[in-house]
Order: sequence, then C-alpha cells, then structure tokens
Amino acid sequence: MRSAVAHWGTREWRKNQDDLVRDPAHPQAFPSVYPMDLMGRIRVKLTVEDGDLVAYGFGGQRIVMPRRSVGAVLTASKFRLGSITHARALLVLDREERVLLRADGLWETYGEVARVCSVAKLGEPKHLYLGSSAIRKYQAKRGRSALQLPRFTKAPGYAKLRVYPRGRSLRILALIVLFGLTMGFGGFLGTLPAAALPEWFGAVRTLFGIIGALLGIAAGAWVGAAIWHLWVDAVRWAGASLAAGGLAPAGRFFVRRREHAGTWLAMANLGLFALLVALIGWGPGVGIVSLAHGFRDSSLVASLRADGVTTQGLLVDVPDYGTDDHGNETVKDVSTLDFKAGGDLVEATDPSIGGRPLPLDAADPLGTNVPETVVYLPDDPSVAATQQQISGSVWHGAPTANLISGGILTLALPPFVLFLVLRIRRLRFQRAKGLVEDLTS
Repeated sequence: MRSAVAHWGTREWRKNQDDLVRDPAHPQAFPSVYPMDLMGRIRVKLTVEDGDLVAYGFGGQRIVMPRRSVGAVLTASKFRLGSITHARALLVLDREERVLLRADGLWETYGEVARVCSVAKLGEPKHLYLGSSAIRKYQAKRGRSALQLPRFTKAPGYAKLRVYPRGRSLRILALIVLFGLTMGFGGFLGTLPAAALPEWFGAVRTLFGIIGALLGIAAGAWVGAAIWHLWVDAVRWAGASLAAGGLAPAGRFFVRRREHAGTWLAMANLGLFALLVALIGWGPGVGIVSLAHGFRDSSLVASLRADGVTTQGLLVDVPDYGTDDHGNETVKDVSTLDFKAGGDLVEATDPSIGGRPLPLDAADPLGTNVPETVVYLPDDPSVAATQQQISGSVWHGAPTANLISGGILTLALPPFVLFLVLRIRRLRFQRAKGLVEDLTS
C-alpha cells in the first residue's frame, strides 16, 4: 500500500517536471506563477497539439483553437473587453481581431509563449502596455491614441480560461474569517496582561498594551497560517489516499514549513523598529512629560496649601460641546468643581493632579453630584482643587511609575540600538554571502 502511494506521488511529481522541461517540438507556456491544484499538479498551460493551439485550465477544462481560426496571440497589462476594464492577461485573437480566449495572469511573451506561437506558426506574440511601441503600432492601425486602453470584442465561441480552481472566492473569504478570528483573539489576549496592571502603573500600561496587542496579533497570524496549512495538507493527504486506494504516508504531506521564513523575518525586523520608536516615545518622551507635569502640579499644590481657602463644594460634570473635522457635534465630559467664593457661584475645572482629574460617575457622568472639600485661591477662584488632591505628594502613583519606567526605557535605548545595528550588519553579510555563493555556483 505504501509503495502504491509512493508510486502515485512520484508519478505526479515527474509529470510536473516533464511539463516544465523545454521540448522544442512540444513547447508549453505557463503563467509566471504556476497555478496548481491541491495535489500539487500544474493545471494551467498553453501548448500546441496536432498544429492547433490548446489551452488547459482547472476543472478539466480543455480549449482547442484550430490554427486556421487564430489570428494573433498577445498579452496586455490592461485592456477593455466590451465595456469592462481588465488587468493583465493573455489573449488569443481570431483573424478579425476578436477575443477567442482570455487567460488572466502574467504570461511571458518573449519566452515560452513565443516558442508556442513559433511551433503553431502564428507569428511573434506582442505585449501591449501604455507607452510601448507595440501598442502605438497596434492603435495606429485602428485610428486610436496610444494613450487609450486597447479595446476588444468577444468572438463567437469566446472562452475564459479557468486559471484558478472553483471556489476561490469562498477560500479567500474563509481565509479572511480565519485570520480575522485568530488575529483578533490573539490581539485581545495580548492586551489582558496590561489591563490587569493597576492604574498607578502609569502610561507604561499603554506601552505594554500596544506591545501585547502586536505580539498577540502576530501570534494569531502564525496560528491562522498553521491551521490553514494543516487543513490543506490534510486535504492533500486524503486525496492522495483516495487516489492510491490506501492510507498515504503522513510524513510526505504534513511537513514542517520554512518557505515563509523570509516573510516572518521581515515582520520581526519591522516589529523591532516599531519597538525602537515606542521606546523613544515611552522612554525619554513619557519621562520628560511626567517630570514637567510633576513640577507643574507641585507648584499648584504648594500655592493652594499656602494661600488657599477651604469651602464645601460639589464635583459635577459640565459637558464641553464642540465639532469634529466633519462638522458633527462632539461632547466631552469635564470634571468640574462647583462651589461658592465670596458669595459668588464658581465653576472651576478640576486639575489633573497626579495624572488625571477626579473621576466622574462612569454609569451616569451627567448625574455626578459628589460633595467635596474644595481649596481655592482667593485672588483667582478658578484655580482650585479638592482637599484630597492636595493632601498627599503629587509624585505618588502614576507619576512615579512613569518616571521609573521612562528612566528604565531610556537606559535600554543604547543597547537596543546597538543590537539593531549588529542585526542589520549580520543580515547584510548573510545576504552578500548568499549572493556570492549563487554567483560561484
């Protein structure tokens, strides 16, 4: 049974190799990216059989175009078929320059397609793209500008070559759903550690949240790719087992993949540079801002302690109405101290001492009505804070955490930059070494 499966797999591999071998008497042309089915078999090609042009597509599609009916073969980077604009494709025209066959994708006219046309005695194929001499000559014969897209009509018996297997849209949709679920769930899990940290941890919680989310999204992408590859390998294994009439050896199908190592390496490098930017922002950036805010809050607290007058007031919400860039009205809840000073009713915005103002009722901000002991300056009642805000040190809590984390991240910048420089030099050396090995081989 194992020998039958091995023979079946070897046969399909040799069939692909035979298709790719250049036989001057039986040339074959393929798209630049060989479309294969789940079993790894090449399904899309253009060839010559008994002097006729023959195209093969997915689903057993075989289109025969008699040589006497073919007028020309060309490729276009962009063209119009009727009233619809299409991207690059190979076109087989009849003798009245109507489209007999359309095969989407990139086909090389100067290589394999040219050999197919030579054996079929169809003349040299042309590649039409805006600005080329070929399109200038082509459009000049039809009295059109070379800057216009070439326009074609469908010939009787027009066919579109199936360059992708059926259900491609469903597979793309399944991939989007799969990666959306895995990356979204990974990003959510990545933010949980930062959300579990207490608020006094300061702005570094945001940094941890961003890093955790990015790492979670990357892990989710890896998991999604692993699930997809596992599913594809399982389908290939099942197909091979069914074709061979027995269980195929799993080792031939469920293999460890390394073909995307370059992509993951590029993503890792991008992540490292993003981390460098974050370190600069949350290192010296947060540290300097926290230091400036701390000195400002210390000056305010010292003034209120020395010259402030105490009274009873309320913590309320005074909404701040504005408009966004699109002209829509926006509402921002503002913590406000409502008290009397010298017989006058005063509404003073609660200052952000220690990192933020006093919190409003999260369930009903407008319903906030909390009694507070207010301390204000008699000369300027708009400068006020609550007794609880000025009773302790302004450096405790989030400001201290910000200064400590900012200092640590600032100290981490030099070794991290050195690591990046050494990494870039090593990657450049490996790339140059690989180039030299390719040239010498």
